[in-house]
Amino acid sequence: MKFVIPLLLVLGAVLSPWFVSLSADEGEWLPEQLHKLDWADLESRGLELSATDIWNGESGLLSAAVQINGCSSSFVSDTGLIVTNHHCGFGAINAASTVENNILRDGFVSKNNKEEIPAPGYRVSFVRKYEDVTELMHAAAENAGPDPAAQWAAVQSERRRLEKEAQGPDSSAIVVPYFEGREWRRIWRTVLSDVRLVYAPPRAVGEYGGETDNWMWPRHTGDFSFFRAYVAPDGSPASYSADNVPFQPEHFLKVSPEGVDEGDFVMILGYPGSTSRYLSSIAVAARESYYYPARYKVFDAVIKAYEEIGTRSPELELAVQSSIKSFANGFKNADGMVWGLARNKVVDRKTSEEREFRAWVAADASRTKRFGDVLDELLVLDLKEYERQQHDFVLSQIQYRSNAMRGYLRAAMSGREVVNETLEDMMGDYALVDERVLTVLFEMADTLPDSERIAGYDQWREAGGNLDTLGDLATALADEIQEQREFKNSMSGRRLTVGAKWIEAQELWRGKTFYPDANSTLRVSTATVKGYEPRDGVWHVPHTTVDGLIAKNQGGGDFEVPNEILQAVHADPELAETTVCFLADGDTTGGNSGSPVVDSKGRLVGLNFDRVFENVSGDFGWNSERSRNISVDMQYVLWLMRDIWPSPRLLKEMGVE
Repeated sequence: MKFVIPLLLVLGAVLSPWFVSLSADEGEWLPEQLHKLDWADLESRGLELSATDIWNGESGLLSAAVQINGCSSSFVSDTGLIVTNHHCGFGAINAASTVENNILRDGFVSKNNKEEIPAPGYRVSFVRKYEDVTELMHAAAENAGPDPAAQWAAVQSERRRLEKEAQGPDSSAIVVPYFEGREWRRIWRTVLSDVRLVYAPPRAVGEYGGETDNWMWPRHTGDFSFFRAYVAPDGSPASYSADNVPFQPEHFLKVSPEGVDEGDFVMILGYPGSTSRYLSSIAVAARESYYYPARYKVFDAVIKAYEEIGTRSPELELAVQSSIKSFANGFKNADGMVWGLARNKVVDRKTSEEREFRAWVAADASRTKRFGDVLDELLVLDLKEYERQQHDFVLSQIQYRSNAMRGYLRAAMSGREVVNETLEDMMGDYALVDERVLTVLFEMADTLPDSERIAGYDQWREAGGNLDTLGDLATALADEIQEQREFKNSMSGRRLTVGAKWIEAQELWRGKTFYPDANSTLRVSTATVKGYEPRDGVWHVPHTTVDGLIAKNQGGGDFEVPNEILQAVHADPELAETTVCFLADGDTTGGNSGSPVVDSKGRLVGLNFDRVFENVSGDFGWNSERSRNISVDMQYVLWLMRDIWPSPRLLKEMGVE
């Protein structure tokens, strides 16, 4: 059946074509693609900026968009002030909190620069310029000979060389593929490592609704926090020092004193993490049938372990909050993926799309010569991975989800002697996490189908292996892990050719300006503020208000409105009309958290922080009816900073006193 199921999907019934042509606001566009968009249409919708205003090749509005530890953010002053989501700053806020001074719970307002709190491990970066290095990367692969694994190794080596070449006191670069490696860019960046926490609302605001409301609408979350980037006195990037001074960016966003209305044009700027818009039906089926359900199960075990650890002391309860929040987000995301892929019949639609593509290729002799085999070649690769996905998932999770196993495997893979220790001796207070997650993974390994058994694991089990002999397991798995790595390298090498040709064919077939999948690089999405219909008979309006925030108040748990807000609204009932969050049909994904949402003039009006549950599976395809991103309205942010937890110095700095 493992062979039959995907082939049936490929040969399934013809359905209507799926996103063959781009809808108005589909696309996470590269800066270099902006001039190709329909500017007459964008201007008719209210946009007052030109393509070069947004990006002229080396600077523009996009220069104000900043990446911060896997999230997006933006400069909002000429002295390095940065605004992002509360959940993006959560780790720094949590790390700076103590049981006695719990700023995660109570919030934080710095009165001056000296009170701003260093955020170790936080980095901000922004783009300086792009360089096309496609020919160099393709030459590296071609010169490596016919072996796909060797080609992949050569490409990675050239990638590292180009990045190292760009490294300097004031610069760094990343080398990234676009269009499945058909094109490559070296992106020159400035990276700043002295980052300090400036302002954060109480957790009851920044995380209002908790996991209950996560990925849901209506939403009433004040998901924002402020940081500042510092540099050496000469303006160069530097690690933390009391002598450092605020960074002065070339561009920053002006904060709009106005809000946005339904129907208004907006843009989302930022660094979307990863989308998979051009996968085959087999690849999507693999994710729907096994990957996301298995991920859900593993994350559930991790979360429950951290929660139990947190009951042991107030200090541990505070210490585990960042880990719980991170895994809880992934847990609900996996649930949404399973639900959304099934509800939207993505596999069926992909199958239909492939049938339409085959017909298009067959209709022209030159296309048949160029692309006649490309879909079959892609499906063969996907099928090879599908047939071992359970084996590879469990083996990978054993390697990476357990901190103890990572240590054992480093020794085993390097040929060093591995000595068994107890989890308690290795992991201390956090031994329970490894215990719970490995128990789940071992249950999965025990029930793998015969064709996907993990040989080293089975041998270890037969010899009486248990949680006290994990070192022996690492030794037993070493050869199999090496084989897994070689398989992945070979597949990646084969995809260098097949993937690039597939994307070339897709671009010609779709016949529109074509955007690459997200890969954590700078992008622009256009959007309209609008509601949506999640199901028959239900219409969600595009704005929420403080009135709705208070209506959800339960006085504790996920829904606890701070007294300061309740008292302010009681004194002035008109404040209940303040907008808290808004919806737009922006094309976003993970990594867009904290993305600045700007209006037609390029002014900051909101901070993207989530998608609606019906759009969790949007990574596999944008849908005009259900693709909605959620942003906290800057009007709510400014009200809190002006009247509830005042910071007049920051309002003045942003020019919105």
